[in-house]
Amino acid sequence: MKSKFKYFLLTLWTLSLSAHNLQNYKAVNYCGTYDNKNITVIRDFIIDGNKSLLVVDNNSLQTKIIPKTRITKTECDNNSEYKKFLKLSHLPPYPLQNDGITNIGNGIHITTDMCPSSKKGYEQRLYIGLAKYLKRPVPVTIFVSGRWIKKHPKAFDELLDMQKDGNLSITWGNHTYRHIYHPHKSLKQNFVLSPEERFIPDILDLEKLLISKGLTPSLFFRFPGLVSDKKTIEEVAKLGLITIGSDAWLAKGQKPKNGSIILVHGNKNEPKGVDILLKLLKINFPYATSIAFHKNHNR
Repeated sequence: MKSKFKYFLLTLWTLSLSAHNLQNYKAVNYCGTYDNKNITVIRDFIIDGNKSLLVVDNNSLQTKIIPKTRITKTECDNNSEYKKFLKLSHLPPYPLQNDGITNIGNGIHITTDMCPSSKKGYEQRLYIGLAKYLKRPVPVTIFVSGRWIKKHPKAFDELLDMQKDGNLSITWGNHTYRHIYHPHKSLKQNFVLSPEERFIPDILDLEKLLISKGLTPSLFFRFPGLVSDKKTIEEVAKLGLITIGSDAWLAKGQKPKNGSIILVHGNKNEPKGVDILLKLLKINFPYATSIAFHKNHNR
């Protein structure tokens, strides 16, 4: 599916990288202006005692955390780039796996998933390899789960250091907080479709964790296992987020092409995909760019 969109870069840091206290975090949806820009407000919360908002620039699609007192409410423009793309992101059909945007414009878009893992450490060789073979800072989107962050604080801090040192340019994507998985259940009763899933709180809890650590969540969401249905796709869109799939899950034998969104796991759960990516980097890789929106993209 195609649409007319400009190139948008979606990486923005707004807070110091230290612990922050969050309260009254909730999803909202209204529009306004801030710093002479049209924005959509998607979250309302208190951070360190200050009333704050998580907003989306309607033109650039960048997210930013701003003081609540600094915006002027306006009517929403349903023809803004953000509103158009948000609508596009949850159109039918609704496949059980790999819904959402799977291919974007030109170049190669590297995404790594951090699902919960009992393994120690992380695929450090992957991120070192990216910085070695590609132009730094290398744009990479990390779809992170809250349980991975909690269990692997040292690895998480090392990734932050790689960004601070100018090796990586990280966009933080949402992979839910809990990332439920049942090894022996069918996909229709697994991941976010599991009976015990609390889907919306699971999404918001991950955002809260990132913000508490001084990071700004992006608009990107990836379903655990790439498993979803019509209801969950629509719930993601109602939260103002954009579902990202992949047409190049390397460990499953999918080969990247121009515009591919590559999926590998950075948590040591799927070393085969990392092996393949590192070989590609050594042989011939066109160029890497962040998940961004060009004139063409495919569901």
